[in-house]
Order: sequence, then C-alpha cells, then structure tokens
Amino acid sequence: MTKGYAAATPGGKLELIEYDPGPLGDHQVDIKVEYCGMCHSDLHMIDNAWGMSMYPLVAGHEIIGIVEAVGKHVNGLVAGQRVGVGWNNGSCNSCEWCMTGNHNLCPSAIPTVLADMAVLQIG
Repeated sequence: MTKGYAAATPGGKLELIEYDPGPLGDHQVDIKVEYCGMCHSDLHMIDNAWGMSMYPLVAGHEIIGIVEAVGKHVNGLVAGQRVGVGWNNGSCNSCEWCMTGNHNLCPSAIPTVLADMAVLQIG
C-alpha cells in the first residue's frame, strides 16, 4: 500500500490516505518521495479552480526522492538513484521540442499534477 496526503473533495483538507497503485507500467517509475514542494498551482488543483482535478487528489509536483523501481522500458534510471520531478511528469520524446532538449515545450507533456497517483509513492 502507498500513503499520500490527499484532498477528497474540491477545497478539502489534506488527509492521509492509503491506496493500491496497482502494477508498475512499462514506462513508469516508482519514486519514494522524500521532499515535496507545494505552490499555488497545487492550491488551484485542490480547489479544482481549473476544472480538471480528479479526487482524491495528492497535491505537490516538485519532488525529490529515490527511485524504488522502474518499468521494463525505462532507460537511464535505476533503483536507488536520487531524482527530481518538476511540473511535467512526461513528454512524447519524439517531437521537435523534445528532440532539442526542450521537453517543457512538448505539446503532449503530462503535468505532474495530473499524473496517475500510481506513479508516485509518498515516503
């Protein structure tokens, strides 16, 4: 089981929850979160100010942690490695922006605040 602080409803108080993230996907990384920043965009997500939040919502998208496990198609990361995760959780890795190292401009970028909770493990 994985633990996280989540809002159950728009504007809800963050409360400790446990959930089963299910099996790790081939392109996913399980990160044991050691530190996590909260910024105003997290408050917008908790309050559903942008109309796209899904609950329960584990807020926080600026993460430092340790890789616990990697999916079979993940390259360049290994268990035990310290990593950081920013605003974007993923990108296509094939568009002109990704190919020039500008993953933050990828039109298919996946914001961390919308990523599946299964990707993150709160320590």
